[in-house]
Amino acid sequence: MPSRRKASRRPRPAARSRTSRTGRALRVPIRGPVRVVFLDVDGTLTDGMIGFDDRGDSRSFSIRDGLAMTWAREHGVTVVAISGRSSDAVQLRMKDLGIECHAGVQDKIPVAERVRLRVGASWAQCAMVGDDLPDVALMKRVGWAVAVADAQPEVHAVAHVSTRSGGGRGAVREVMEAVLRHNGAWEHVLEHYEVGPRRAGATRSRA
Repeated sequence: MPSRRKASRRPRPAARSRTSRTGRALRVPIRGPVRVVFLDVDGTLTDGMIGFDDRGDSRSFSIRDGLAMTWAREHGVTVVAISGRSSDAVQLRMKDLGIECHAGVQDKIPVAERVRLRVGASWAQCAMVGDDLPDVALMKRVGWAVAVADAQPEVHAVAHVSTRSGGGRGAVREVMEAVLRHNGAWEHVLEHYEVGPRRAGATRSRA
């Protein structure tokens, strides 16, 4: 009788969902709301370039990524940045956004586990966005693993989905918008900025 293969620890979707060139939102394969989004920093929240001078290091962040992270936080999603490097620039940016940040972390799983338990979320209710090999182990545990467009091939191989944008250039914005849509909060964001169809009877002002 032929031997049976052991089932994988986390079932994979039948087909990976990717954004279309027309900008269709990412599909989130999680039942119920996404509770926690873990983010790598260098190469995911940044383009992977690091500057050094006599005052320390520097990073370049996307303002659109940051704005979307605050929307997610304001609508009940726990957003957590976990970086393998310690950086004053990263800590300052995350503090500016009000985002929890853990730096100098070589093994991301124990940190993510503490956050998950604190929030009271299951792994299936968590997402992880990464770009390189140190992100793979955590990506294998969450309900939604996302690779940025310019991630390493090994990261794309374990991800449920890949973004259209590269790290530090809007990839996290795509993910956060998808999470907000999935959680039913995107319309609230649009309403806040008065974006959407004009109400009946409204007239367009002339310049």
